[in-house]
Parts: sequence; structure tokens; C-alpha cells
Amino acid sequence: MRGRAAGRLLAVEARHLASLGYWIARRRHGVKDGRAFGYDRNSATTMWMWVFAIVVEGVVLDLFFGSLVLMALHAYFVLSMLGMIAAARVRPHVVTDGELRLRSGGAFDLRVPRRLLVGARAVARTHDGGFLEADGERLALVVDARTNVVVELAEPVAYTRPLGRTGSARELRLFVDDPREFLAALSISTPPARHGGDRRENP
Repeated sequence: MRGRAAGRLLAVEARHLASLGYWIARRRHGVKDGRAFGYDRNSATTMWMWVFAIVVEGVVLDLFFGSLVLMALHAYFVLSMLGMIAAARVRPHVVTDGELRLRSGGAFDLRVPRRLLVGARAVARTHDGGFLEADGERLALVVDARTNVVVELAEPVAYTRPLGRTGSARELRLFVDDPREFLAALSISTPPARHGGDRRENP
């Protein structure tokens, strides 16, 4: 079980590093004829701050210890962080005629057939957990502790977490840089209000 989880983590890391090639070539992964919607406009600043901090830490440690092992480790950390930044940039959410593809860098990828989309609306909400939150039949792809769009499905769709655990969700929450354009691209009506709805949504 641990070996399988480690293999999945290595696969995620490989996708992050491969994203550097797309970034350098100014290409995006899996977009083709679809419309791409980014979600990293604000989070990228935080990631770059982490890269800067790791570089400074590596320089300081080199001055005090001069260890090639430490320098190699910090160089890998920097490369890994750059891969995460690149993955968020080149692996956007994608809307096509046949599906809605939701992603979180190289760690998560969910394809939802458009026939299952029954409603979508802009709803801002803050979150306390990680980048992927599951609560019953609700799944949230969180960016900087926030989501700003809710997509309702006609029936649950299956998904797989980065470490291999599976689940299903009928309601998808996500963050996009431009929710208005995203909702326009989906071209579906907002579902009717339900009594006793989600009280955790921000006004």
C-alpha cells in the first residue's frame, strides 16, 4: 500500500517536472480546441516567495557548511517548486464541447462529461483544509484557501485522490481566475434554490 502511494507521489512529481518543458515551450497541456481557465493568478506570488526563501536558505547553508549534499538537496527543492508553479500554469481547467476538465497542477485531474452538468454559479467561500476537500458528495479544489464557483451535476462523478483513494461527488467547488468567463463558457443555467441549502457559503 505504501509502495503504491509512493509511486503515485513520484508520478505527480514527474508531471510537475514535465510541466517545466511545457512552460519553457509556452504550451499548455490538454487544452487543444477547448477553452482554458487559469487558477494560479494569486497563488503564484506565494509560490515564488517560497522559491526565493529556499534559494536564500541554500546560500546561507552553503556559506556555513559548504555541503554538496545540502546544495544538491536545495537545488532539487527549487526545481520541484518551479515544477509546481509550471504545472498550475500549463495545466488549467478546460471547457470543451464534450467535457469539463478540472485540474490542480499535476496532482489532480477530473474529467466531467458535459451531459452531467445541470447548473453552475459563482459562490465565494474560504476553506480550512488542503487543496482537495471532500465532504459527502461535495468535492472542493481549493486555491489559497478559497473557491469561487460551484458546479452541480445530475449524478455523482467518480474521482481519484493523489494517493489513490477514490470517491464520488455530485457538487464540485473550484477556484478560477475569471469566474464570469468560466460560467459563460459552461453555458448552463443556475439550478433552482433549495430549501435548507449550504449555510457555509459566504454572502
